[in-house]
Amino acid sequence: MARDHVVGVDLGGTNIKVGVVTTAGDVVSSLSVPTEGQGGPDHVIDRMVAGALEVIRASGLSKDRILAVGIGAPGSMSHKQGIIISPPNLPGWTNVPIRDKVAAGTGLPTNLENDANAAAYGEFWAGGGRGTNDMVLFTLGTGIGGGIIIDGRLVRGFFDNGAELGHMIVQPGGRLCGCGQHGCIEAYASAHFTAVRAVEAIKNGEKSSLKALLDQGLPVETPHVLEAANAGDPLAARIWDETCRLLAVACVNMQHFSNPQKILLGGGMIGAGKYLLEPIRKYFLDFTWKAAKDYPLIDFATLGNDAGFIGAAGLALTEFGDGKARTRS
Repeated sequence: MARDHVVGVDLGGTNIKVGVVTTAGDVVSSLSVPTEGQGGPDHVIDRMVAGALEVIRASGLSKDRILAVGIGAPGSMSHKQGIIISPPNLPGWTNVPIRDKVAAGTGLPTNLENDANAAAYGEFWAGGGRGTNDMVLFTLGTGIGGGIIIDGRLVRGFFDNGAELGHMIVQPGGRLCGCGQHGCIEAYASAHFTAVRAVEAIKNGEKSSLKALLDQGLPVETPHVLEAANAGDPLAARIWDETCRLLAVACVNMQHFSNPQKILLGGGMIGAGKYLLEPIRKYFLDFTWKAAKDYPLIDFATLGNDAGFIGAAGLALTEFGDGKARTRS
């Protein structure tokens, strides 16, 4: 019987998403369960294994129809060794051999990828990047992640930490990022730091309608910044504009690095819709060169929260399948 389906697992700090995916990228069955990271690595891995076996059962397929399992997981890792080194949102995980443990639990060959790389591959294979051969994804959420596809292959880099797009430097000597560098795009244009920059400006004495939230002891979050900007608040408008402008700089950098056909934007921040996309497109055209009009289409990703497990499944397919679409090592 043909092994024509793959299981994808997207491990997050809050939830684990699991799904059975066809070799064409279609989802047959899926589920989401709490991670329960406080239980430690073995507890979480048991939940991943149980989730994988449950979605296989829910799909109505026999296990011998499943080719492999693919995992997308956060933080630094070694794809080659199959270990998670030290994920920031899973405290206490150090050099965990997650790939081999999941393989032992499911009885299936297993592949480990960075979660942002998996999301990028998901969009390339089955989402907004379908039909392209060269694509970049920025994931815009609490932090900024991403992935790069060149000539149909995922870029991992020699040390397995390639495409850490949130840590490209856009302001040398600038704000301190959680990674230890100064001036990363994440330290300016992520959802977390967009809100932080607004709060810092208010605390430094700038006037803003957002101060009412702080006076009530409430947090200022990025949707508040956008709402205030659209209502005419000058400080909020400036902060939001800076976020969009620096994201456009990051897009120009990727244009000149890999010359992609598409640059896709995913993550929670794309809920801003045209208020995010239109300024980025405008600034991109302002900043980019005019020597050649090799401009990528900048657009939104389409798979939402399913991109991670779909991409993890797709990368497992390239790892253990018939070799039609191998990833770059």
